[in-house]
Amino acid sequence: MRNRFELIFLILVLAFILRFFNLGQNPPSLNWDETAHGYNAYSILKTGRDEYGLKLPLYFRSFDDYKPPLYTYLVVPSVAIFGLNDYAVRFPSALLGTLAVLFTYLMVAELFKNRKIALFTAFFLAVSPWHLQFSRVAFESNTAIFWAVLGTWTFLKAIKSTGNSIIAWMTLSTFAFSANLYTYHSSRVFVPLFVIVLFSLFYKKLFQIKKSLILPILLVFLMVAFLIPIALSDAGQVRFKGASVYSDLSPKYKESNLLLDDEQNGQLLVGMILHNRRLVYAPIILKNYFSHFDPSFLFFAADMDRHHAPLMGLLYLWELPFIVAGIYFLVRKQIANSSKILVLWWFAIAPIAASVTWGVPHSLRSVMYLPMYQIFTALGIYFFLKKSKSKLITVFISISFLLNFSFYLHQYHHHMPLEFSEAWKYGRKQAALYSESIKDNYDRVIVSTKLEQPHEFWLYYLKYDPKTYLETGGTVSGGFLEERNKFDKYLFRPIDYERQKYEARTLFVGYPEEFPQHGNILKTINYLNGEPAIYVGE
Repeated sequence: MRNRFELIFLILVLAFILRFFNLGQNPPSLNWDETAHGYNAYSILKTGRDEYGLKLPLYFRSFDDYKPPLYTYLVVPSVAIFGLNDYAVRFPSALLGTLAVLFTYLMVAELFKNRKIALFTAFFLAVSPWHLQFSRVAFESNTAIFWAVLGTWTFLKAIKSTGNSIIAWMTLSTFAFSANLYTYHSSRVFVPLFVIVLFSLFYKKLFQIKKSLILPILLVFLMVAFLIPIALSDAGQVRFKGASVYSDLSPKYKESNLLLDDEQNGQLLVGMILHNRRLVYAPIILKNYFSHFDPSFLFFAADMDRHHAPLMGLLYLWELPFIVAGIYFLVRKQIANSSKILVLWWFAIAPIAASVTWGVPHSLRSVMYLPMYQIFTALGIYFFLKKSKSKLITVFISISFLLNFSFYLHQYHHHMPLEFSEAWKYGRKQAALYSESIKDNYDRVIVSTKLEQPHEFWLYYLKYDPKTYLETGGTVSGGFLEERNKFDKYLFRPIDYERQKYEARTLFVGYPEEFPQHGNILKTINYLNGEPAIYVGE
């Protein structure tokens, strides 16, 4: 017993160090979503309103993507304690990422009644490149893992409890799953699908304790009551409409174009059946779904640069044979059917939300795969070592892990800042602070909208007073290339250098290609690899 507690404590210490070491410096800059969480939390702290002036909103309009609110509210106390800085913005994600390791251990122990498998799983999640990548940035998707694992563990505890403890465990489970709906858009697909199977597996027990479910059910109705009008509103559906395959089929798949061709050929009735858009979507969604099993995506390159370290995928390459073995052992070994079904169902529905969007495979939208891959790896190693009983095999596995893990740490902490600083929007902080230091010499400062949501970066890095900002109008729109946002001397709009330079004494901030060769460049801000990132000129 004592050894078990010592091991999980050491795993948690490791998880904490990996997530908090150099947290405010690497990744080397906040991206636009992180600055949005930070400044809106700062505004809530100072005024009780977001950057648009909405009082304690249940969604944050942000960049017109209407973010679920929970992560931003978690940043509020962090900013209150640490101040408005990169560490404070990322702190809730790193903390819940660490706690997810603990609750994964507890959940797996409850599922399999095997502490060794639980320890293996917790350890592999603690060092997971996929989980580390998103635990170290202010992406609300990472917190969804924490709430899902917490909700599942407490549900399993409730099912096996008696008396008043049932109410406590079930209420906590209900709160965790309900909170998950307020963290990330994909959770609103995953949670209902997962909870349906939980209830179908344990409906007999739930019926027996129905009187104990009154409080949890009331809590569900309360939290969902606030969510439904938001989810059904135009604001709540903006993100889905903008990212889903239903909103942006390429012209060759457009139902109207295909039906027009069939009508001209006298095949309208056949076309209405075969080219019905619902049938057209099906193969696209299936292709998107299975794209998440692409070995290149999982083990070598992931998707976009912000989602992985250079030359690394989302999982360690050494895990591959044990993942396959783990799935085999899960199906074949004498493990409770309910545990098998829960793990396999979780794994099956994890990429569904991502599958109805473009830009797949997508590691952020499918992050709910965690910690299932770690469970498979743990099962594979546990049963493999149990069967082989060879110390040589144990040494080989350990060396393979250490080599792969060391390579990952080197790539993440040394190469990622240099190679991927452009993807992390490096240079905005330096440009904002420099422009602030010399703005008194100019009538206005024009910051190019090509810098992607520059108003948020400047508000955040200059720590501009939210009360003053709201009194002068606040944010007009978070849409890309929005030209009306402004504060103090800062105007956020496209640069028309030849025309604008004559209108007033103007300082320009933008990409190098936006300046003419004869422009007077006062400051060149480089990416960490030495390439020019941003010019500041007059």
